[in-house]
Amino acid sequence: MTVRTVLGDVGELGVTYSHEHLFMTGGWPVRNEPDYRLDSLEAAVAEVTAARRHGLDAVVEMTPLGFGRAPRLMRALSERTGLHVVAVTGFHKSTYYSDAHWLHHYDADEIARLLVSEIEEGMDELGLVGPIVRRSPARAGAIKLAAGYHRLPHVRLISAVAQAARRTGAPVVTHCDKGTMGHELLDALDVDRVVLGHIDHNPDPGYLVSLAERGAYLAFDRPGRVKYGPDSDVVALVEALAGRGLGHRLLFGMDLARRSYWPSLGGGPGLTYLLERFVPRLEAAGLGEVARAALTGNAAAAFAIG
Repeated sequence: MTVRTVLGDVGELGVTYSHEHLFMTGGWPVRNEPDYRLDSLEAAVAEVTAARRHGLDAVVEMTPLGFGRAPRLMRALSERTGLHVVAVTGFHKSTYYSDAHWLHHYDADEIARLLVSEIEEGMDELGLVGPIVRRSPARAGAIKLAAGYHRLPHVRLISAVAQAARRTGAPVVTHCDKGTMGHELLDALDVDRVVLGHIDHNPDPGYLVSLAERGAYLAFDRPGRVKYGPDSDVVALVEALAGRGLGHRLLFGMDLARRSYWPSLGGGPGLTYLLERFVPRLEAAGLGEVARAALTGNAAAAFAIG
């Protein structure tokens, strides 16, 4: 089993956060939101070093094209901390990109070729804003696709992402707005491995069971962010899935995509929260084995290349 990280392919990830953000250096289409800017290597080193003390080994960095993805900084962070970093190519919601952006104009085959090149050759340091590509030695290990609230992405993007996934063996990782469009994305993509992100924002056990039974990986990223609901909701969802024998479809992350979430920048809860606070809560509920699988073996299987 091989996973593609920014420093090269590895055979083992260890304890993995499956949906995270370490760098967003600007250029995103969401205006008047300075809180999104994560551009400090030193702050990222501080956050990661603290989480490494609690056992963190790897992160899937979900910043896509057009949001200040930073291959050079990801490599530097990995070299300094020993953290495995799996980067993504692909897109956030298409409504975030200006009408002039190429994703609105290139056909599916052209977009697929660009995505494949980022996985097989190396990511563009400037996020494929063009016209010159500055190819990084860091290669992407997954492909991101974002659905809106009860709205699928454009059919061209779905086709391009599916093509690239089949050609490279990379998993598709999704943004499911408010936890919607899980089944619709699985139907439309029709690929072997799909990770449904933010899916615990729809805390309906029956719905999540139905997705897991179809073979989707469910990335739970709400722990610690109580503005979306208490951790008890997530514990109950984990218990429901484990009770149906579906614990092997679970993944965990924190999605700390704002400065205000980082203690090193004056916020919280920070990267340590999942391992320091949430996992012990699962252990107390008799779900420790499920938690360990979600953070290790499940993540390795979900993000394998090939």
